[in-house]
Amino acid sequence: MKKYIYISINIIFFSFNANAQATLKGTVTDKSDGKPLIGAVVYIADLRSGVATDKDGNYELKGLPERKFLVQVKFIGYSTISDQIDLATTTTKNFILNSTVIEANEVVVTGSAFTSNNSRSSLSVVPLDRKELQAVGANNITDAIAQVPGVSGISTGSAISKPVIRGLGYNRIVTINEGLRQEGQQWGDEHGLEIDQFSADRIEVLKGPSSLLYGSDALGGVINILEPIPAPLGEVRGEFNSQYATNNQLAANSVLAEGNNSGFIWRGRATYKNASAYSSPNERIFNSGFNEVDGNLLLGINRPWGFSHLHASLYDANIGLVEGERDSATSQFLNFAGEVVSNEDANTRKLDLPNQNIQHLKISSVNSFFIGKSNLRITTGWQQNDRKEFSTSNSDPGLYFQLHTFTFDAKYYLPELKGIETVIGVSALQQQNQNKGIEFLVPNYNMDDLGGFISLKKNFQDVTLNAGIRYDHRTINGDQLVDEGNVLFDPFKSNFSAVTGSIGSTWQLNKSFNLKVNIGRGFRAPNISELSANGIHEGTFRYEIGDTKLKPETSLQFDAGVGYESKRITVDVSAYYNFINDFIYYRNTNNEQILKDGVTYPVYRYVQGNSILKGFETSLDIHIIDRLHFENSLAYVYAINNDTKKPLPFIPPLHFKSNLNYSIKGNSGKRIKESFVKLILDVYSSQDRIDEFETKTDGATVLSISTGADFRFGKHWANLFLLCTNLTNQNYYDHLSRLKDAGIHAMGRNFTLGITLPFGLK
Repeated sequence: MKKYIYISINIIFFSFNANAQATLKGTVTDKSDGKPLIGAVVYIADLRSGVATDKDGNYELKGLPERKFLVQVKFIGYSTISDQIDLATTTTKNFILNSTVIEANEVVVTGSAFTSNNSRSSLSVVPLDRKELQAVGANNITDAIAQVPGVSGISTGSAISKPVIRGLGYNRIVTINEGLRQEGQQWGDEHGLEIDQFSADRIEVLKGPSSLLYGSDALGGVINILEPIPAPLGEVRGEFNSQYATNNQLAANSVLAEGNNSGFIWRGRATYKNASAYSSPNERIFNSGFNEVDGNLLLGINRPWGFSHLHASLYDANIGLVEGERDSATSQFLNFAGEVVSNEDANTRKLDLPNQNIQHLKISSVNSFFIGKSNLRITTGWQQNDRKEFSTSNSDPGLYFQLHTFTFDAKYYLPELKGIETVIGVSALQQQNQNKGIEFLVPNYNMDDLGGFISLKKNFQDVTLNAGIRYDHRTINGDQLVDEGNVLFDPFKSNFSAVTGSIGSTWQLNKSFNLKVNIGRGFRAPNISELSANGIHEGTFRYEIGDTKLKPETSLQFDAGVGYESKRITVDVSAYYNFINDFIYYRNTNNEQILKDGVTYPVYRYVQGNSILKGFETSLDIHIIDRLHFENSLAYVYAINNDTKKPLPFIPPLHFKSNLNYSIKGNSGKRIKESFVKLILDVYSSQDRIDEFETKTDGATVLSISTGADFRFGKHWANLFLLCTNLTNQNYYDHLSRLKDAGIHAMGRNFTLGITLPFGLK
């Protein structure tokens, strides 16, 4: 056996080193006048490698494998282009970019099975770049992506927000960060994403079933968070980000340093955020403050045989939990001791009880190996999530979950055969959750997950076809838990399996029109709360009881989209129809109640029923003149439980968004390269299609305004913006806010000032 292992290692090692080194170089110029473009980015996503053009418009990428890659060239104010280049035969490639006023240009998608142009992906994918993410002045990463049509967030105060895609959230959305599936008790209402928003360079939002690639829980969609492009060879550089918001006095500062020494790359980022309680238009929301510390580290190597990157990150946040208890005479908030809190006293960064501390430690290894004409990608990771809820003491947690997760993912890309691309993949997940507190909602459990898939793609001149199939099996073992002689949880073992897949096509009708269609089958196994909950869910004011006999959810979704692009107009329309069998939800039947610690709670039991979600997203961008950009979007989702004939809960209302942007673009020789003023209008219709435990939400119109500029900072380009949200201080309820039932309105007027300062060290 040792002999065979030794021979196998040597074969793989030889295969890696057999890849000859290639170089790709050339120039990037403006088509209109032939002048070089300074700072255009030439990027190869499959290699995690890129470079910016120099003062003469030249670029050079060294140490590349001799094989085909999709190369992307991007520059602000110009059409992004991408081209499939065989580095075995091509060493010089010049790119000519067309200036454009349309922002919705060709983008490369990496979150699907194959790296491709978005126009060649049958999935509905919306990308967000770093500038778009930071310019919204969000308190967390979920709020940053909620600007995408069809995406929203279920919030609990300003610090906690859970992503919702086309009406589906919680365990129906998978988040990928640093190549790893994020796992952190996402089934809970007060459990947001433990990710530093400043660390994201680009985010791809995949709408609809993505179980083919990601297995269970990707029934509603995927949020793929991408890391920044590594520093070019020989460079050491850094960046400082800072934001301040007036409403909750949020101070957020982040510093980055990174370098590349002969292909050995490193990156480090540290972030600190601190906020006091936020204000609605009529009051300060007591105990809604938070503080957060983040750290990220990358060590890696890029070589002709591929790359190997080691990521490590730490997230540590303390968040106040708003209960909304008020004095009956004055309607002012009460603190933990039952004392009346004035509006002035509520304005504090100090957290009262209850509050929670979340720590998330994550280590992942992302690798890509080129073996002959094949490519092997392996990602492994370990995560530890500690979630402590302090309800009576700041030193002894009531609820305390400690979650350990090990993940493994491997994809093998076969050599292209007659124009057909093929990838075979396997993934595994092992998870262990323990109770370390004195209160219990779910038992200790172990979960094992194994899945495998095959996917194929064929590109014709104007048509792309793709199809794939996957099998998953998941086992959950719950432990018995006895507290003070009472059996709170009986032991159980549940097994779930499913076959999923998708088939789709894209068709470029002409230079202006394109079509997309996709049929996808999704799968989601019940989570631990749905299977075994037996306790008070703090903050939700209910007693939850699970059911170990629940079946997995399966869905069949039909997607169709059409796009049009001309010199000054772009239009996109997407529609979907999603059948979900055995949809899991909780229900209070016959006003069932339970008396616990002297308090009466309604009892909600997890049940199942077939459901339908259908809707659409549209966008219309018009450039009236080069400097004036008028962008509009509309998103709507209709959801109903077919068994009860009642609407599903937490469904976002019809949302219309309109931006009017006036921008002035200069050239690289000026001190200010680009400046803008933007008016933002958000119109939310009323939502009266509600579940029985929800309340109707009236519509609202919210006006915001922002301005900003890219300016020269030494040898680099810095960015400054000022944003005012809810300019008119509109008093309204957010339908997806869990604080709405406590009579707490959305955040009032808020000014956010942000700046990004890059700097070079070498």
